[in-house]
Amino acid sequence: MAKGFALASTLTVSTLVALLSLSACSQKDSNRTPGSQNITPEPLPISNSKLTNCHFKDAHPVYSFQSTIAPNPISCDNGVPRKVELLTPTPLPGGLQFAMNQLSLTGSPSEKVTSAPYQFYLENEAGYVIIPIQITVK
Repeated sequence: MAKGFALASTLTVSTLVALLSLSACSQKDSNRTPGSQNITPEPLPISNSKLTNCHFKDAHPVYSFQSTIAPNPISCDNGVPRKVELLTPTPLPGGLQFAMNQLSLTGSPSEKVTSAPYQFYLENEAGYVIIPIQITVK
């Protein structure tokens, strides 16, 4: 029983020493006044340049009804769109969709359309642009 008491006393003393050490460290840090360190955040760099001269490969495509179309990608002289949305009118002709992973119109038109204007909104970290496309499905 004396061995158990001696072990418990040693652990208690060790625990007290550790707590006092931690308390002393935290008191040193608490003596600092708020704002004594002038930390200014660094501005995050824009990882994508401003979108300029963006357009569809074919701005006036004429597609054949129920035929798979060749992809019609968007290209920009500068910047890469990270978000693309159809603005007006919605939706695209049946069977056509915008593939974000290819930045391209794809699909097989399932409805005929007589020269309809559409607008796409393109955005990245540096800004946005709106580009037109005139779609016809015969």
